[in-house]
Amino acid sequence: MKKIFLILIISFMSLFAKDTMLDSILKNVSIVNVDNTIKNAQILKKDYSAQNFTTFIKSWKKVEAFYFAGDIDDNYIDTPRYIDVFHNLKEDLSVQMQRVIDSKDEPQIALFKNSFKTVNALEYILFNDKTITKREKAIADVIVDSIISKLDDIKEVYEGYLTRTKKDDLWENSLVMNTLIASTYKLKEWRIKVPHKEKEYILSNNTNAAIVAILEANEEIIGEQKYYNFANMAKENGAKKETIEAQALLNKALKSAKNNSKDLYDAVNELHVSYFLSLIEQLSITAKILEADGD
Repeated sequence: MKKIFLILIISFMSLFAKDTMLDSILKNVSIVNVDNTIKNAQILKKDYSAQNFTTFIKSWKKVEAFYFAGDIDDNYIDTPRYIDVFHNLKEDLSVQMQRVIDSKDEPQIALFKNSFKTVNALEYILFNDKTITKREKAIADVIVDSIISKLDDIKEVYEGYLTRTKKDDLWENSLVMNTLIASTYKLKEWRIKVPHKEKEYILSNNTNAAIVAILEANEEIIGEQKYYNFANMAKENGAKKETIEAQALLNKALKSAKNNSKDLYDAVNELHVSYFLSLIEQLSITAKILEADGD
């Protein structure tokens, strides 16, 4: 009888165990975005149209902007750079990918470097001119398969975290806060402030689509949503005013995406400052991670 009672108690506790904030984000945002990106990559492989590439890029930017897998498991800290080398490659990828196209080697052999199998390399293959040759399609197929494989790895890390012993709330809160700050910093300094020739995805004309996707990813984390996210956690911990201010600034940034670069930069900078100063201070989240990140 005692055993039955004990089992019932444990079952009752499990039934009502509450997801942590990171659990909820992984379930409702991260894994969903990875699944969407895999699906969009598969659609792209069937039809390398400009619209399919834009849809794929927008979903990938959401995965990249809020990439938690490297912090959950150190083995996956470099995975994003195996998918996207924007701002992380000193070589001229266009020159190298043209050599890959001109080469007589099989695509699997010609694509011997990690950077050759990224979305940036794929963009050159598909948009270096107005036609996609048979060889370019074969190369693109290998690149897309490689990207899907990396996305499968990311999904596995997220699903694994949901089933294992969790890290403490402070670690999870700091991880998400730090990622919010990093996303706005990189957005304004890497993608908006730079000259046109240095902007992201200029060959396919997807610079603005990528910017909007990153802001929409912020909205999934700190906007008003049906699932438990960072905004809910912050409000519960005494930062209601600061959260509402950040949400207003995020909406302003989204609207500014239609304006000129200066307006957009100013709007994203205001959002970044609100994350970095107001929310951090009110929530007393450690600045140690931010200092280590260098932002």
